[in-house]
Amino acid sequence: MIRIIIYLMKLFIVFFCALFFSSCGFTMRSDGFFDNGITGSGNTKTESRTVTSPFEKIDVNQGITVIVEQSDSTAITVEADDNIISHIITKIENGMLIIESDNSFSANSTPTVRVKMPIISGLYASSGSSIKSSNTLKTEDIKTTSSSGSSVEISVEADNIVAETSSGSSMQVSGKALKLSADSSSGSTLDAGSLSANDVTAKSSSGSSTDVNPILSLNAKASSGSSVNYKKTPKSLIKEESSGGSVSL
Repeated sequence: MIRIIIYLMKLFIVFFCALFFSSCGFTMRSDGFFDNGITGSGNTKTESRTVTSPFEKIDVNQGITVIVEQSDSTAITVEADDNIISHIITKIENGMLIIESDNSFSANSTPTVRVKMPIISGLYASSGSSIKSSNTLKTEDIKTTSSSGSSVEISVEADNIVAETSSGSSMQVSGKALKLSADSSSGSTLDAGSLSANDVTAKSSSGSSTDVNPILSLNAKASSGSSVNYKKTPKSLIKEESSGGSVSL
């Protein structure tokens, strides 16, 4: 019963926020407040950005879409309405490409940043933004997070993957890994059911859900109306359930 109530509350909150902000044309500003900002012209423009230093991580927010491609070369290309594109900021700090807007906007087409990079170790999406991979990302270690209504959809082959979702966000991860650490919270969804991993640690809380596909071992914890679902039973299984949480096949 607790899980059902939390699930219904989550649906109501997501529906209300989507209806309210879409009807008003509101967008989140960098200071955390909302307004209707700049109205897009409808005339799409594309421009290349200068790569000032190497980077292995991407952090995007404020409703911007990022399409990442693993490539031998490095490039950053921005697509947006011609009166919005100058407000899409791309800067590199401490090995991380930060993508954000210096003003709020309302446009029929979402600003998109296409990124080519050889080494990928971190992908972070927040505030209604999204990250998608156009090819399979091959790396040793990678961490990816989504929060505040954002989304991540990637294909990965890695030794170690850390995946975290929170605050109504979503993530889909496919591919294969030696080790996976998956953590969902606050009504978010983490779907790693198409990611084959030898050893998996999974945690879910506060009405969230996590799907995994372990091969050798699974250590799973679910609490507060959340769930951890595993695609098949591994050789070693440790599970802990509390406060209406469930760990099940």
